[in-house]
Amino acid sequence: MLVRVMVSVLVLLLALVGNLNSLRAQNIDEVLGKIQYFYENIKSIKANFIQETVFLDGSKEIRTGKVWIKKPGKFRWEYKSPEKFLIISDGVRVFIYYPEEKEVLICSSGKVIPSQLALGFMNGRGSIKKDLKLESYEILSKKEWKISFLPITKDPYIEKIILTVNLNTGEVREFYFINTAGEKIKIVFKNLEYNISLENNLFTFVPPRDSKIVNAYSEN
Repeated sequence: MLVRVMVSVLVLLLALVGNLNSLRAQNIDEVLGKIQYFYENIKSIKANFIQETVFLDGSKEIRTGKVWIKKPGKFRWEYKSPEKFLIISDGVRVFIYYPEEKEVLICSSGKVIPSQLALGFMNGRGSIKKDLKLESYEILSKKEWKISFLPITKDPYIEKIILTVNLNTGEVREFYFINTAGEKIKIVFKNLEYNISLENNLFTFVPPRDSKIVNAYSEN
């Protein structure tokens, strides 16, 4: 009798666990859908950001600045401290400008991490479900989850991506990724604004005449 009771309890527990896993899968799928839906319906973003990089030797670097994003594929990352530099995309080319060195790197937008994989779903050039594979998630509170992803296809730069998400809206407040070199980069967004008017000239860049230009842009 005791054995039968134990077996019955185990069967019940397995059934409950199975239902719980199914429920969690449904919930995480809903959260991913909410993130994608939120950013599919956002046309522009403006925010301040704090970027923290932890290097392999344990040392840290903190940068601050502002970011503007306009669909499709336009963005401007304006770093203010500890040194000034710009990363600007007009949707086709990306310009990386270091004013102190007077150096400009030009490359295709599809070759730059933020425009394709890391923040692709935010600027309208990616899908959180198609480009990323769910690894795990952590419930921080009733309103926030931390979700870890791996690239679906092997990526030369990114090993893992972790998002801290507002469950009520699908908004990503904190973005964290580990690159293939093992460095950890965290970006925290502040003062987020959405669907504001952004002029296209914000995303254009004309290299200064005295700057050194390294052109890696390819139309293919």
